[in-house]
Amino acid sequence: MKRMNMNAVGRWICDMLAVCKREFALVFRDMGVVLFFLLLPTVYPILYALIYNPEYVREVPVVVVDDCRSDMSREYARRLDASQYVKIVGYAANMQEARKCMAEKECYAIVNFPEDFSRCIGRGEQAHVSIYSDMSLLLRYKGILMAATDVQAAMGADVRAEVMQQAAASGTAGIGMIPTIDSASVAMGNTAMGLASALLPGILVLILQQSLILGVCMLAAGSRERARLNGGIDPKEIRTGDVRQMLGKTLCYLVIYIIPLIYILKYVPMIFSYPQNGHSLDMIAFMVPFLLSSIFMGMTIQVFIREREAVFPLFVFTSVLFLFLSGLSWPRFAMSGLWYLIGSCFPSTWAMNGYIAMKSNGALLHQVSHPYAMLWLLTAVYFLLALAVRKFIDKKQEHAGMKN
Repeated sequence: MKRMNMNAVGRWICDMLAVCKREFALVFRDMGVVLFFLLLPTVYPILYALIYNPEYVREVPVVVVDDCRSDMSREYARRLDASQYVKIVGYAANMQEARKCMAEKECYAIVNFPEDFSRCIGRGEQAHVSIYSDMSLLLRYKGILMAATDVQAAMGADVRAEVMQQAAASGTAGIGMIPTIDSASVAMGNTAMGLASALLPGILVLILQQSLILGVCMLAAGSRERARLNGGIDPKEIRTGDVRQMLGKTLCYLVIYIIPLIYILKYVPMIFSYPQNGHSLDMIAFMVPFLLSSIFMGMTIQVFIREREAVFPLFVFTSVLFLFLSGLSWPRFAMSGLWYLIGSCFPSTWAMNGYIAMKSNGALLHQVSHPYAMLWLLTAVYFLLALAVRKFIDKKQEHAGMKN
């Protein structure tokens, strides 16, 4: 009995390995699949990284409208111009002239000092500076706002220090005075405070998922096309159990994706100096259920793909959807319950959030246990769905074979 069981297990493993070997041959004889599995993960991360490099906008052209014309307003403008984010390209006589410059794209922001700017500071009152920004690009607005905030904090500290010195000289030091507190902004994880360091780690994960799903769907569509030409039976398919078919194919895809996974998650961030705070073994362990769930998701979607060319609209449509639902562009806690639920159904959502926490903030595997558990749950769910789809396809092929 034991020998029979061992023989059965041996045959089961041999069938699975035969499917894996057959799948390797199909992958590397199909240039479309090679394009998705190898070329896309190699080229796309470099292209995205080069597009977002440098990570922030420098020397944004700004026009000043100085209605105060005091030493204080000129000092503010001088410090603003000295920052790396802003470049003052000129002074306008009034707001109408400044707005004309912005309309003609000679500048992207207007800094306006009111008449009482210096007078309010002299009286110990709060002074105001108005900044009008062209919001066509948020990166420009971010740079201008950061420069203005830094200048404001520095000048405010100087004014407080001067007031305290005058109070000390007059013998009233400490009466009604608030000690000056020096504060500093320290970025955790994304030390460059750049857009690429914030977005690209998540986009790299999405590239892995999309390339996997598209390659799996293209292989399935090719099998269906061969079946239509051969009486409903794919002549290149090894006839064995559905689970063995699925696991054999999965093993093939996992082996192929070892190199793209290491390249995308390890070396691309290293080349472009993105945050690298996580532990490699933890990230590899985290990515295992992500790759499995993505493969089984592709096997589930394949029932809707009848021709190889149909995978291209799938790539265009779903990439943007997955990106928005992941929480990179808009926080998931601010989404409605429906969109939160839909986003939770995709492996990329949990993988992006977990990978960013590990890569940027140095989280350990047990600290991203919720995304990790959700990826394993999606792996189980999509495996069962893919198995049901496989049985459905088998029944259709048997029905077609009986007709013929």
